Amino acid sequence: MTPPRPGGACIVDLPAGYEDDAPRQAGFGALLAAVLNDPRCGGAARRAATAGWLTRHQLGARTSSFAYWAADPADLMPLLDVMKHTRLPSGPAGEAVLDDLRARQIAAIEGRGATPLTLLGQLLERAARRTPDTDPRGTAGTLAAVSTADLNHAIETLLARARVHRDHPSIPARPGEPPEQPMARDRDRDRAGAEAGATGDPAPDSHWRGALEIATHPGCDARVALRLPIRPPGPGLLPLTVERLGNGPNGRLHHALRHRHHLAYGFTAAYWHEPGSSAIGATATVAPQHAAVALRVLDHTVRQLARGADPHETDLARRRCRAENLAALDGPFGAVDDLRRQDLGEQTIRQRLTAMAEITEIPGLTFLARPPAAAALGPLTQEQRRQLTDVYQEIQ
Repeated sequence: MTPPRPGGACIVDLPAGYEDDAPRQAGFGALLAAVLNDPRCGGAARRAATAGWLTRHQLGARTSSFAYWAADPADLMPLLDVMKHTRLPSGPAGEAVLDDLRARQIAAIEGRGATPLTLLGQLLERAARRTPDTDPRGTAGTLAAVSTADLNHAIETLLARARVHRDHPSIPARPGEPPEQPMARDRDRDRAGAEAGATGDPAPDSHWRGALEIATHPGCDARVALRLPIRPPGPGLLPLTVERLGNGPNGRLHHALRHRHHLAYGFTAAYWHEPGSSAIGATATVAPQHAAVALRVLDHTVRQLARGADPHETDLARRRCRAENLAALDGPFGAVDDLRRQDLGEQTIRQRLTAMAEITEIPGLTFLARPPAAAALGPLTQEQRRQLTDVYQEIQ
């Protein structure tokens, strides 16, 4: 028998994320989270700091999610009421705290792209989408427009609409608390995604751009990335398809980049999926003089996914996906994360594993007739940039 998990965890979801920020107050959601996570503002942050709770925050497009773990699960029973006592102090003290939180957020914004992988991801997103290149943390100007009164009012109104997810029977629902059903937009999003996967007919992606973005960055290595739009292959198949590329030594990227072409050890594979838009891609870290060749190899390797997988490759992909899903249950928030998925009407880890076990064949991908998105970053010379441009013209 599996021993019970020690302690207990709780997640509080506020129904507003960075896409809900008013344009003149971009970064409001991130700044609000900073207030709720600052012990100087009281509430759960102060309780967590004094009691030794573990905490985590995730800012999404439409939600701001706060997770707490305590050794004694009963300590989390009044969590929502405790959070409601969060406030920026009044007067000059509150202004001083807000100025400090603004300064920290601005420093984080200014550090955007400080790591090559972060900057590469931003370049690839710009190459793929026509959407504005904005930071969910806002700008110095938009943060200056946020007042202490704005933030204290948001705490009051959003916590009144918060959704709570608990992973321990000793953290009961409060009397009179309404049943937690999936939000309408969550149901609509999931239904649209399922229908796109079932029919294989994605809605036209008006935001897809498809271009090559190149940026100079100091360092001894270069990084290249590719993202190709695809027809959704069906529920549960995208993660398995990505594992055919592999983020380890058994996948196609390792064989192509390291063994066949002797270009790189470093690589990643990923997919993107939302209603009306699906894509798959990969990155590689190479010597600058190999950047153009690596882009060509990435394109060839990813496009080979148009062919189905053999039984051995299917089995390896399933095993890697299973390990990744089981790892998601580890740690203090693993169980409550899965209960949150269940509360929101999303597929739980157990459901994913069951569905995955029933997949006996990974079909080939269908690539859409749209230009690829590609990005390159590093100490690239003008000649190397020209070579990248030539390769991009080849693979369009």
